[in-house]
Amino acid sequence: MKINKKMVRIALWSFAGLALVVTLGFSSHEQETQKCLGLRIKIADETGHYFIEPKDILEVLNTKGGKIKGSAMQDINISLLEKIVYTNPFVSKAEVYSTIDGYVNIDVWQRNPIMRIVNNDNEHFYIDDNSEFMPVTDKYTSQVVVSSGNIFDDYAERSLKYAVPFTGDSTSKPVIVQLNEVALFLKGNEFWDAQIEQVFVNEKSELELIPRVGNHRILIGNSDNLEEKLARLFIFYKEGITKVGWEK
Repeated sequence: MKINKKMVRIALWSFAGLALVVTLGFSSHEQETQKCLGLRIKIADETGHYFIEPKDILEVLNTKGGKIKGSAMQDINISLLEKIVYTNPFVSKAEVYSTIDGYVNIDVWQRNPIMRIVNNDNEHFYIDDNSEFMPVTDKYTSQVVVSSGNIFDDYAERSLKYAVPFTGDSTSKPVIVQLNEVALFLKGNEFWDAQIEQVFVNEKSELELIPRVGNHRILIGNSDNLEEKLARLFIFYKEGITKVGWEK
């Protein structure tokens, strides 16, 4: 009997496909019933901050997420775990996923503060690079510019969009919005970022920059035309003070 080669090839491919489906089925079933061997938690950002440690994430998961290690992988709610991780106020981004070797992986990115606020009631909090407020912690202090004085916003407002209106000229931006603009400018300018250590808001709601070098304050009024104002001051530093000295 003559064997039809084409039919043989079709049959072989069919058997191969069936074998693959059966193998994947067993593999999928095995993965679903596999027990979780543990958590792998990684702080994935490169901000240089130390607001969060893996043990902080583990603690909140153990408190709110129930038993994870030893549970069947199919019973672990990955979406819920991710929401729990986000309850940590220092988390900017989180990715939670399981792997075929039986672990739940958690990658966490920290929030990045650009200014520390000390308001009129001596309440401390940060503004991050997304214009959101974040709390301070005894564990770690970020080396960012500090703003203090007549600041009437508080942490409960959560972000700049709820800022207290300026009590003087109603057309002016809220003070804390101006402070945020100053912080963003400093972060983008290597010289001024190194030179300015504090911003003080006086009783007229004017901004005063306090430098690290020299016994003086720089009254800039508001944050308008900040680049131009500091460009002029830089010329003064370069061509004036360097000739007569800081005390003069």
